[in-house]
Amino acid sequence: MAKVVLHELRSDKRAGELVKLVEAMVSDRRRLVIWVADEGRRQILDDYLWTFSKLSFVPHVVWQPSMGEVDEPVVLVGEPGNPNRAGALVVGDDLPPEDWAREFDEVHDFIPPGDDGEQRRTWWRTWSEDNQEG
Repeated sequence: MAKVVLHELRSDKRAGELVKLVEAMVSDRRRLVIWVADEGRRQILDDYLWTFSKLSFVPHVVWQPSMGEVDEPVVLVGEPGNPNRAGALVVGDDLPPEDWAREFDEVHDFIPPGDDGEQRRTWWRTWSEDNQEG
């Protein structure tokens, strides 16, 4: 069963917090998949992972199924796949497909303030309970 780790955001902006988490995970030599369903947001995050800091970057690739397996530690996807054999899924925007998310050892998501965050937290709570039963 996937362990769900929820990260509380202080605002609706998730990119900065997402990059900090990804950078920390990569420095621990972990492999991860970042789910970004929206193609435009995926491209923005791709650019941001290269430019967020003048002194560092996160090695990554934007994956398409036609690419097959890849060796990059970080892969941005817009459709389900785990081409780098990652143990962790990081949610970059919309909620991921439930069955696919279960394939990972852990799932990280960012919870915005307010009602949207409460709805997302409730979704993960229900998802986790369903995973325990099945």
